[in-house]
Amino acid sequence: MFDNNHLQRIAKKPFYPDLKQSWFLVLFLLPALFFSSALREILKGIDIDNNVIHLITYSVKLGIIVLIAFIFKKNINDRPFVYYKSKVSAWTYVLVIPAIIGLSGFVDIAGVMILPEMPDYLKESLGNAMNSNLPTILTAVVAAPVLEEIICRGIICEGLIKNISPRAGILWSAFIFAVIHLNPWQGFSAFVVGCFFGWIYWKTLSIIPCIFMHFINNGLVLFLYYYHCEKLGYDLDTPIAEIYGFNEIILMLIYAAIFLASFVLLVRIFKSKRMRQTNV
Repeated sequence: MFDNNHLQRIAKKPFYPDLKQSWFLVLFLLPALFFSSALREILKGIDIDNNVIHLITYSVKLGIIVLIAFIFKKNINDRPFVYYKSKVSAWTYVLVIPAIIGLSGFVDIAGVMILPEMPDYLKESLGNAMNSNLPTILTAVVAAPVLEEIICRGIICEGLIKNISPRAGILWSAFIFAVIHLNPWQGFSAFVVGCFFGWIYWKTLSIIPCIFMHFINNGLVLFLYYYHCEKLGYDLDTPIAEIYGFNEIILMLIYAAIFLASFVLLVRIFKSKRMRQTNV
């Protein structure tokens, strides 16, 4: 005789991925990195622009992970990937713009204050990766938002929410999002922002707002780098207070207020939507 709990476990269909499968998926980054590095050397040999090479190899690297995830997801869940499952209010798209600007601004300043100074090699690498040419823009505001959100929110966050809980799914997917950035300076910001992305995904059941926020965030970073560094002559070591003319703490409070005001309004929108669905 089986007890009810055992029968429920048998009846419950597994949903890809669980936590172990999520980390296993991340491990595929190693062969993907190897393959994209080999592809980079091949493309260098035929005299392709370095920025175009970066766009191609980056897309191939994460594209491999997406392909593997789709294969496992369909085989285990027996269903295709769906990028949205409910209609998202236009007000959500309006409010996530100040929300992500406020949160990113706050976290970036906090990271500078909390973390040790970024190594010179990483500053140089980020500086080389952030310029105003078209391939770099496409990498930052198209390829990265689409591919990273499919992996971290559309697949990993969704699977962990269904296998564990919404809170655990949001936190673990944000942590994985931080890990794949491969350094603590970007990882710190990625974790905090990733928690907000995961919350939005949980509330909307769509990765479209997440891709949109990711696009806004990365596009803003590129614009600020172009305006401050390429146009005005600042560099990555320039204190924020010198650039903006505000004390860091005051600027953090401004960013926090922008985020919190937007967040409160988003909570109200989602609460109102849930009440309408309950009354239907």
